[in-house]
Amino acid sequence: MSTNAPTTGSSLCAETKRALGLLKDTISQMESEAMTLDELSRCNSHQNPFENASKTYSKQIEEQVQHLRDRWGFKCTDAEISALYVPHPRGQCKTLLVMPPGKVVAGMENLCAKWREEKKFKVWTFADGELNLKVRNDRRHLGMYALLHGGGRDADEELRNRSFEQNQNDGVETLRGVEVLYFEDLNFLKTGEHLDPHTATITGSLDSGGFAVYVGWDGGVSVRRCHVQGAGPNYGGRAAVYL
Repeated sequence: MSTNAPTTGSSLCAETKRALGLLKDTISQMESEAMTLDELSRCNSHQNPFENASKTYSKQIEEQVQHLRDRWGFKCTDAEISALYVPHPRGQCKTLLVMPPGKVVAGMENLCAKWREEKKFKVWTFADGELNLKVRNDRRHLGMYALLHGGGRDADEELRNRSFEQNQNDGVETLRGVEVLYFEDLNFLKTGEHLDPHTATITGSLDSGGFAVYVGWDGGVSVRRCHVQGAGPNYGGRAAVYL
């Protein structure tokens, strides 16, 4: 005969209520973006949801740290490298991008100015010389940080024909303006090819007038702006995974 006491109806009810409470709390965290789908998935798999994926990307981190040194004259300290948090891949976002701190690249203008100085290709912007004033780098406070994105030459196919406003309303995180230009610089030096030969990337940045900033290739790198509700089949965002 089993010595285990049977579960009573009242205790089962209490456990069910507790489970429902935890489920409600989880849904609330998902809705407020305090917990990501990736973290929930790792919890369900009995894995640490906040584990740093930097080991998986160690080779790519090393390459991009070297790029920072060669291209921008910035030598990362061991402390900065060890503190770098890399999120886990989600969906098509599997390509690493390590962004330099604001003291190295403060904003979009730093990249445009460097390209103009090198004269390898043309650059057009809606605020020549003043992009850092017109387009706020809202991730500058993070210092050096890492993110994951799709890594394609053109804007993400699933985000085409969607406006800045639609992405914002649906909670779709996309690359900021400075991140798109930094990826353009990194990609061009590595492959000799420019981004967006067939599309334009609507970034996750707004200018000081409240317009969405988009980047494309039109015989040169072009930084323009459009209404936040502007959309088209050849315009789209680039999904990204941050912290």
